Amino acid sequence: MSIAYATEIRKLKNSLWESVASSRRGIEDVIVSMLPQAVSVVTGFVTSVLVARGLGPKGMGSYALILSVSGLAAGLSDLGIGHTAIRFASRAANHGDQDNQLAILRWAFRLRLLLVLTMSVIAFAIAPYIACSIWHEASLASLVRFSLLTGIFAAIAAVPSIYFQSLKRFKMNAVVAVGQTLASFIGIIILAACSRWSVQAVVAVGVIAAALGACAFIILVPRAALFTMQELQQPLRKLLRAPRQNVSLVSTLDVTGANTFAFFMVISSVTVAIAMRADVWLMGYYLEKSQIGMYSVATRFTLPLTIVLGALNTALWPRASALISLSKTTEMIGKTFRLSVMVAFAGLCYAILVPLATPYIFGPTYGKGILLGQILCLRYCISILICPIGVIGYSLGLVKVYWWINVLQLIVVVVVNAIFLPQVGAMGAALALIANEILGFTLAAYFIWRRIVDIRTSQRVG
Repeated sequence: MSIAYATEIRKLKNSLWESVASSRRGIEDVIVSMLPQAVSVVTGFVTSVLVARGLGPKGMGSYALILSVSGLAAGLSDLGIGHTAIRFASRAANHGDQDNQLAILRWAFRLRLLLVLTMSVIAFAIAPYIACSIWHEASLASLVRFSLLTGIFAAIAAVPSIYFQSLKRFKMNAVVAVGQTLASFIGIIILAACSRWSVQAVVAVGVIAAALGACAFIILVPRAALFTMQELQQPLRKLLRAPRQNVSLVSTLDVTGANTFAFFMVISSVTVAIAMRADVWLMGYYLEKSQIGMYSVATRFTLPLTIVLGALNTALWPRASALISLSKTTEMIGKTFRLSVMVAFAGLCYAILVPLATPYIFGPTYGKGILLGQILCLRYCISILICPIGVIGYSLGLVKVYWWINVLQLIVVVVVNAIFLPQVGAMGAALALIANEILGFTLAAYFIWRRIVDIRTSQRVG
């Protein structure tokens, strides 16, 4: 029995080593993509400590509520347009079709600007109702409205990132991301040095930093990736329609065009954006502001895990977008999943140990948030497992399936929050996110397996 067990362990080690060796370039790109994420974690963690201590639990809770609206408006300004642009622009760039690549980037930029302005107008209009009727604090309405500017600047700031990702120039993308992160961090440091803490001041710093980050790096992008004079003379309806793809770039695994892909990504993105902020909104209704502040601080421990998750997405998305054969797709699924298991295990160790430092870092008043931080970190360990499977599933045409999986996840998040928030407080929101990830992982894995089986069957028949 021991010999057989040792043989299996050896096989597993060899398999993992082969995955690492054959994915060396991909791992390098992930590491490079982690650098700006690492800077974001360090600066974000220091920022969260300073803001939490400066504002206190109640002020931190109010700030979290404001960000939940402005962050939603910024998120809805993308609605999957960024991922759609990277998918089709990287596919064109991979085949040397620069004209189509730039045309896709221009289309995405126009569409995102229209979306961010539309969402900001809607959020501006309903801000007083949210502040008065849901949060019971009318003074937050003006701050919510002012913070909406961050979404507009974020849409502009995303252009350099999408451009360099489509070219797989991850080092340049890292430079842009680091610069944008440091702009916000410097603002908070100045605020701390002046000891002028208030919710209004923190929101103002965020808006100013977003403006600087948007303007500083847009000059690195060629003008042809933003607009052309010929296109500006065309009617609006044509400007909002994605350019046609070269027939040679269409995958046999997924014949979905850019317009259709973007449509389903919009539905998924809206659903996910609402689901990821439903916890804070429902807490604003059911719980005291201090508990929201406790929850907000607990989420800070997830920052290193969000770095890893973001880096995986950044490096994997353009690679998965270029897949046009089933053999290459299944090969990538196997490699990336084995690697993600290793990363998730390391993340699990982090999730257990690091949140224990909560009272020492943020102060004794946040000591009750240790278990909350551990559960929230566990959620991201599950996300790391899902990431490769979910991203590669787009190359199998599952964009038409993912949207209703996201709808089911939203329903689960709302129901679990509504049931458990009044009973166990903020822990109910953490449990809802765990349920969200498990449901998404299970359904995505099933549909990818079914899709692979169907393709292989059709190929044998053909």
